[in-house]
Amino acid sequence: MPGAKISIFTRADLDMKTYINKVLLPYTAASVILFVSAAVFARLFGLSGPLVVLMYSIPAILLIYAAVYPYVTADSKKISINSRIPYFITYFAVLSTSEMGRSDLIKVLSHDPKLGAIATELKKVYVIVSKLHRALPEAFRFLARRTPSKVFADFLDRLAYSLDSGVDLKDYLFQEQKTVMDDYETFYEGALYDLDVFKEIYESIIISVVFMASFIIIGPLITGQDIGRLALYTLAIVLAAEVGVFFVIKFRMPDDPIWAEGRGLVTDRDRKLRRARNYSLLGIVIMVLLYYAVISKRFPLPQPFVVALIFSPLYYLGWLAAKEEASIMRKDENFAAFIRSLSSSLAASGTSLLLVLKYLSAHDFGSLTEDIKALYRRLALRVDRERAWDFFIAGTGSWLVGIFSEIFREAIRMGAEPDYVGLVISRNFERLVRLRRKRQQSMSSFIGIIYGLTAAFAFSLAASFQVAASINTLFGQLKVPTEYIGDIIHVIPPSGMQFVMYVMLTIMIIHSLLSAVAIKTADGGHMMVSLRYFVILLWIFAVSMYVGQVMMERMMGLGSASKLLLPILP
Repeated sequence: MPGAKISIFTRADLDMKTYINKVLLPYTAASVILFVSAAVFARLFGLSGPLVVLMYSIPAILLIYAAVYPYVTADSKKISINSRIPYFITYFAVLSTSEMGRSDLIKVLSHDPKLGAIATELKKVYVIVSKLHRALPEAFRFLARRTPSKVFADFLDRLAYSLDSGVDLKDYLFQEQKTVMDDYETFYEGALYDLDVFKEIYESIIISVVFMASFIIIGPLITGQDIGRLALYTLAIVLAAEVGVFFVIKFRMPDDPIWAEGRGLVTDRDRKLRRARNYSLLGIVIMVLLYYAVISKRFPLPQPFVVALIFSPLYYLGWLAAKEEASIMRKDENFAAFIRSLSSSLAASGTSLLLVLKYLSAHDFGSLTEDIKALYRRLALRVDRERAWDFFIAGTGSWLVGIFSEIFREAIRMGAEPDYVGLVISRNFERLVRLRRKRQQSMSSFIGIIYGLTAAFAFSLAASFQVAASINTLFGQLKVPTEYIGDIIHVIPPSGMQFVMYVMLTIMIIHSLLSAVAIKTADGGHMMVSLRYFVILLWIFAVSMYVGQVMMERMMGLGSASKLLLPILP
């Protein structure tokens, strides 16, 4: 493949001098400073082996990141291009029916921010054509050899060949729609398949973390090591695993957000979420005061239940955001029919967009009907047509509706054929909605796996803690001189067990929060919805910890020896 000989720096749009000055040298200098500092601290304070390794790993990670930075940048650029290519091919096709010249068409596309990295790539084509006066097919081939996206490169090669052959651009792009959308569907489904594979990896990671955490909790009874330090190692391992899972999901899933970007407009949806946010935060304060003033004095709740109870008011904000998100997705289901009716009516009647909208506003388009009526009323005022469309997009709250509405508006403004525009937009929009349905189905199983692993993680953690606490109490009560059992069993002081308990509560919060954020990162939804999953995971963790401790306590028959069942403040 010719493109294989192109430098990774070219594919990543990264200049060698910029890379050396802004990435390689600063990260290398920081790594050397941190390495020397770690060596000095290790020698002065006599740090333990694992802690020294952890300190040395930080500069090593910085060096590795500096080395792979061009590859990470190129991969991110590839994902950005692949994620935006449906909007690009739709916009390109509908604008091809206008009276605009080809170079002007490329100029318009290269300055459109919603195309992301594709717009940056097309700027190179425009410079080659307008400044260097090269042929458009030659410029497309030049870019195809240098873009990191195979889907985009194949499209450019086919387009260059068709232009050389004298094929009409409009007819070619109409036929090319299916090919490009098929390639995008393959990319999208490949990402979903990666998510399915990652589910198995995620299970293995959590199981490994559970095993290590269980051993670290029980190990000090045998080895005599500092249980506080080992508990911090456990926290670091859990944090590293959870953050790693989050970043893998973030950088492997396609960029397909559900919610529209803010346009400086405040909608009823925004006001609802702001009120819900204030109510939830106020609810947390009230719950804390209620617990310490009333509940703690009458009911000795287990500590995990106290944590879950305090954060429970956040569920309301997450629930309301999830409700709004479901409403947005229902509007997506109706948009294709609306745009198809709008464009066909424009082409058939030959009247203005305002009159057609007046006619369509009397019809039922499901949850989109009120937004269509509001759009007609704002356009009828004849104050600012673009702002009227911005209010329509903000009212629907949908990323897909927003970007395809802008494509329709710009295409009609530039004189494109309405029936062609409506056909292309509605067809591509429906394919994207179908892909989103597949994504939601895949996410349902992923959420179920997270729930199950959270329960198993909490159960194992609490059971191990109860075993350690019971054995510690048993040997602490033996009337045997220390010199006889000192090398066999090591008694952990109560302060050490209490510290482990607080570390476990921290793990509970970190795991629940990062898992909830990973869920919404994977499905492209709003981060406020993750608060609902956060609260659910907290309660799953709390209940599983309680069950794990009680079951292990009864199996060992040693009585309650830990502080897990005591409230935070006695």
